[in-house]
Amino acid sequence: MDSCLVAAEAALRRSAAPALRLGELLSHVRSETGDLSLNRERLLRGLRAHPSLFRILDPWRGPWRFIRERDAWSSRADLDPWVLTVSDPADGEGDGAGRPVIRRMRSCIRWLATGIDTRSPRALARWSRLALAADEARRTLDEAA
Repeated sequence: MDSCLVAAEAALRRSAAPALRLGELLSHVRSETGDLSLNRERLLRGLRAHPSLFRILDPWRGPWRFIRERDAWSSRADLDPWVLTVSDPADGEGDGAGRPVIRRMRSCIRWLATGIDTRSPRALARWSRLALAADEARRTLDEAA
């Protein structure tokens, strides 16, 4: 397997979040491999070539994407697909993974992503909101600790 994909899988396993946006994952992979020629399209193509390792959820794929692209308030990161590992990271991996609440939340959100119909905009939007809410909850728990 390509060293970029190995680095992507390692970054996803280390992350306290259940999934990362493509742009965020790209920056992790670039910093770990030193491959500055790696771009979004090449990384996404590699991730899609290994569906047994990675799941890609894109809530903005479809004819409604142009509405968001023209929105002055949206950023490129808002349009990035989510990427997650198919296999469950081992206990103890990830920032804050030692905390049972964060570990459980991460596991549940990842598990929900494995059963999503990627053709359903409603299901993808619900999962995306859930992932964003979990990220906010994780930050709040980190600040309280």
